[in-house]
Amino acid sequence: MGKNISDIYNMLQEIAWHFGNHGFDEECCEDLSLVEFMALKKVCDNKCFSIQEIGNALNFTKSGATRIIDRLENKGYAIRERSPVDGRVCCVAVTAEGKLVISKVTEQYTVYLEDMLKGLEPQKIESIKDALKTMIELIQRQESIQSDDE
Repeated sequence: MGKNISDIYNMLQEIAWHFGNHGFDEECCEDLSLVEFMALKKVCDNKCFSIQEIGNALNFTKSGATRIIDRLENKGYAIRERSPVDGRVCCVAVTAEGKLVISKVTEQYTVYLEDMLKGLEPQKIESIKDALKTMIELIQRQESIQSDDE
């Protein structure tokens, strides 16, 4: 099983390279780093997401997440707001400009991936999706176990 694990690791690195900062014209996501894009996407997907929750979702410290949110605010993609439920909690919201950049990047990569996979049988595409979903679930489970141990 060791060789298979090594092969999987190498393949994941290769995929990350092509979908990360290397991406289109040496950029990941417009003027965003991959980390900034992922943070903005998490905020976009979750209403009233605190900086602590962003850090937890990306496996960063609160101070690391704060630095990312600072950069997103400076670019005009996110703003800090007080929670409507608990005024002591600072939430992050996506601006209209942030929503636009998320939409644009998602569309670019969707077209790119669609073009890449167009010759495959629908069942093969479903198998790829299932394998990636399983991998993500395993990663999230492992991260949860590690954070429980801390």
